[in-house]
Parts: sequence; C-alpha cells; structure tokens
Amino acid sequence: MRASSIHLRNFRNHADTFVRDLAPKINVLVGPNGAGKTSILEAISLATLTKSFSSQSDAVLIRQGDVLLEVEARSVSDLGVGHHVSIQIESGLRLKKTIVANSERIRTYADLIGRAPVVVLTPDEKIITGGPPSERRRFLNMVLSQASRAYLEDELEYRRALKQRNAILSDARQKRQSLSAIQPLLAPWTALVLKHGASIMRRRARFTEEFRPRLLHAYRVISQSREEPSLAYLPMGLEASSGNFEALLAEQAVICNIEEVRRGTTLFGPHRDELMFFINPGQEARLYASQGQHKTLLVAMKLAEFEYLKEAAGETPMLLLDDVFSELDRERARTMLELAMSGELGQTFITSTERERFESLLGLSSNDHRILSIERGSVC
Repeated sequence: MRASSIHLRNFRNHADTFVRDLAPKINVLVGPNGAGKTSILEAISLATLTKSFSSQSDAVLIRQGDVLLEVEARSVSDLGVGHHVSIQIESGLRLKKTIVANSERIRTYADLIGRAPVVVLTPDEKIITGGPPSERRRFLNMVLSQASRAYLEDELEYRRALKQRNAILSDARQKRQSLSAIQPLLAPWTALVLKHGASIMRRRARFTEEFRPRLLHAYRVISQSREEPSLAYLPMGLEASSGNFEALLAEQAVICNIEEVRRGTTLFGPHRDELMFFINPGQEARLYASQGQHKTLLVAMKLAEFEYLKEAAGETPMLLLDDVFSELDRERARTMLELAMSGELGQTFITSTERERFESLLGLSSNDHRILSIERGSVC
C-alpha cells in the first residue's frame, strides 16, 4: 500500500493541510518541535487503524476552538487498486466518529483495520520491551488485528464479554453476593470468554513461532553483535506446553472463581497474557538489556513486524517513523535509511528536525524521495 495524498482539517494545529504527490519510498517531514509533523503521521494512523498511535482519546485530536475534525486519505494497493478513506470526528455531548471507505460507510472498525497495514515506530514504544505486560499485549493486538480479520473479531467479542463479566463480578462484590448467587448471570459471559479467549491464545502462540526467526534476522541486519534475541508466549503468565488453551482456560476459571468474587474482576484469560523478549537465551530484555540493546531490539521488532504483516496481510505496510533517527546511533540510523531507500521497507514516513541530514543522504532530485517542510501546522 502507498499513500498518494493526505488532507487534514482542524487536526491538532492543522487548520487545513493538504499533502499531495507523496513519494513512493521516503517522505521526510522536517520542522521545529511543535510544528505539526507528528500530526500528519497521526492522521495516517487514524485513516488506517481508526485511531492515533499517540493518543487514546479522539477528542484531543480536534483543533482547539473547533468542533469537527476531518481526515481524507488516498492510497493505492500493491495491485494498483485505489483506496479512499474519509474520517470525521465531531465533538459534542457525545463524540461522534464517521468513517467512509471507498464511498461505503464503515459499520465497525474491523471493516477498515488491515486494509492498509501500517507499522509505527516512536521513541515512546521502547516501553514494549521494558514496560509492563499490558504494553506487549498491545503490541500483539496491533500486529494481529491488522494481519487477521478473524483475530480482530475475536478480540472485540472477547472485550465485550469481559466487560459484561467484570460488571457482574464488581456488582456482586459491592453487594457481598456469593458465587452461587451470580453463577446464572456469569455463565453465558464465561462461555464467551472461554470461546474467544482460546482463539486469541492460539493465534498469539502461532504468531510467536512465526515471528521469532524474523526477529532474529532483523536484529542481525541492524546490529553486528552476536546476541540472539528471541521471544516466548506465556498464556496468563503460565508455562503451557500442551497448547490446549480451551482446557487451560476452563481450569483457570474454576481455580479463580472464588477469588474473582472477592476482588470483583475476571482473573483468567488472554488479558493476563505475557510476551517475553530476550536478548540472549535466559536473559530477559526487560531485566538485562542495556539502553542500546533496548533500542536495537525495538527497531528489529518493527522490521520483523513489517515483514510479518507484508506476508500475513498480503499488502506492503506503510512505515511511520516518528522522531526515531534522533534516538538511534549513526550506524543504525544509516542502516534503517538505506533499507528505506532501497524500497525494502515500502513507503516510509519520517519526522525530524534535521533537514540537512536528510538532504545530504537522500539528495534533492530523486522522484522516489521527498522532503517536506512543516511550520505552524502547514506545509511550506
């Protein structure tokens, strides 16, 4: 997939910005901090993932003083098929989001996610390798939701069942009800948690096996070290050798049920999974990796994610690199840029404050690359 244009209206500090004729390989957005470079990447994220990669709230995307945000993105698939997405977010008593793709109103986010896959890398994402398990689950969901419509539907149904089950447990805790008293209410939601939870776990386990060699290869491409990064999937934080996730979930449901009533929340399921990253056998990255190793591992993860999505989704992802080159040492930065220039990373978007750096590396005459200046929410 390759974006050809992106139009922002009342998005962050952009009143009306239309970026057309985007280059097929590298597009560098340069300008001072606060100019609105990241906002353009966020708009691409909104048009592909239905949300910004840097904000949990759609409301904060609307330009201050306005009530309606609009993003319009046009792109072309690997097979040359045009793709047009228009998104409106309107503030009010209740935030309203309207998505139209190829002249058709999108009913659920699942109808859009995965059509134009994207890989996002920002300095903030170092929390994936060094932060809590929830960040690694977010990484899993981000990749697999774009790779598989079935996974995304399972995830949405699982969240719905989990929300209902937690509401019943929380209410029972407040009213001091027993497990037997609420069991008839819990049973149908428990069944859905078991069904969709097992499907999610199976897909996560398979992903781990498929992703491992890609991660090792990408790490070797960008690093000359002899480290052997890897990853391991622990369903609910447990060592599970059989792969019978239905039985594992059912067993944990029984073990946890009394404690669930006492605490008022569901204590089993893939929302408690862990994905562990290692820099060497037995050396968990979260505990042993240096700052440099964390950076290298994160870049390798994103390169591996790119290759995984390209194969699984059947479409070349767009790569969004937000202020990444200021974080990398010169050698790794050059390797990343060379990969992007070769076309191996598809269409790449880069934000930076250093125009001269990219002018010297990319040159000014190639039709494959473009450098755009962003100032005060507009393209100069």
